[in-house]
Amino acid sequence: MKEPIKCDLHVHTNYSFDGNATMEQYARRAVELKLDVVCFTDHIDINDHRDTFRDFPFDERQREFERVQKQFDGQIKLLLGFEMGEPHLHPRETAFLRSLHPDMIIGSVHDSPSLDGISDRRAYERAYDRLVRQMVEDGDFDVLGHVDVLRKWHDDYEEDTDYVYGTLKLCVSRGIVPEVNTSSMRAKGVLPMPDPKAVAYYVACGGKYVVVNSDAHTLSQLDEFPQVRQSLPKGARLCFFEGGKLRTEA
Repeated sequence: MKEPIKCDLHVHTNYSFDGNATMEQYARRAVELKLDVVCFTDHIDINDHRDTFRDFPFDERQREFERVQKQFDGQIKLLLGFEMGEPHLHPRETAFLRSLHPDMIIGSVHDSPSLDGISDRRAYERAYDRLVRQMVEDGDFDVLGHVDVLRKWHDDYEEDTDYVYGTLKLCVSRGIVPEVNTSSMRAKGVLPMPDPKAVAYYVACGGKYVVVNSDAHTLSQLDEFPQVRQSLPKGARLCFFEGGKLRTEA
């Protein structure tokens, strides 16, 4: 039986405000790890705290990607995408990203004015859940990023399982692929986001595809996640996006 593809589709280079490794460095490390596919997904965030869209070096990044892609041709499939914060709140900018024909767009909730001023922790968590749901309902993106990322940052986080599960069920009808984000394992030593039970529920609802991503911001965070891949429920297929189209073979 052919082994599932090994991909990492959530990687931040030095074109992200919080990334510090180059595409070439990541590509070289990915070849060492025997990964099949890597996608560079640098941050595009537009909010009251940060605007990376306005001065983002789109052309420079594209040229560097093409150079590195050519350099590693035949060794690994390299792809180029974006992680867009709250794409449903920024349709014009998201449409511009689509016009660049990226391989994929991750939709993630990072920050939003609607969350400002909410001091009660539980109220903040439920407002965050609603924002993720709205993004899945209305956003133009391919992969749902870290659906319950607050678990990564707050030890006393109380997940609304029904809400998270409902959002994953909505991914099925919208054709959005959820990522299993392993950065929580590095940061807190806890389960990936979402956890295996939630992924199993998504599959039971008819979901066929998932991606397992490191959300790497440094070279050392790139990984092949053997344990996470092996723990995926039966029926969940690993995939990637190329030219905006879902693929299962590199």
